[in-house]
Amino acid sequence: MFKPNLYLDSISQVTPELLKEIGVCAIILDVDNTIRQNNKKEIGFGVLKWVELIKNAGISIVILSNNFNKSVEPIAKILNLPYYGLGFKPFPFGFKKAVKKLKVSDKKIAVIGDQIFTDIVGGNLQGFKTILIKPIKEEKGLFWRIRRKLEKKILNKFK
Repeated sequence: MFKPNLYLDSISQVTPELLKEIGVCAIILDVDNTIRQNNKKEIGFGVLKWVELIKNAGISIVILSNNFNKSVEPIAKILNLPYYGLGFKPFPFGFKKAVKKLKVSDKKIAVIGDQIFTDIVGGNLQGFKTILIKPIKEEKGLFWRIRRKLEKKILNKFK
């Protein structure tokens, strides 16, 4: 449940070739600390180019975030992607909305995000492929430090 199919350093390592190799033709994409730093308005360097590369390869993308719509919408507009905020990951509600938008079999979907307890667990529970990305920037709050420490313990078990 906690193990991602892939663990990569950044979103740029997710190539169309890699996705096709693992049978993926659609992506459910997280925002915070996956394609932008938490609570920042700017997307990470190269994200727009990456999204265009993926879309040009015929791979669909839907943004699914646990953040509020008002925070996710500006990013979705820049990237010209459909989105759902308040996804309540790892619960199935947001994932089910995203699947309806993608219109493909669950086996052909990958969830890409930076958190084991939301993105990876949620994706695995739905039967999707899961790709864990290292967070763009480590968070400083106590809650985040505890959460990331637990995630590191889990990841060390799989190495």
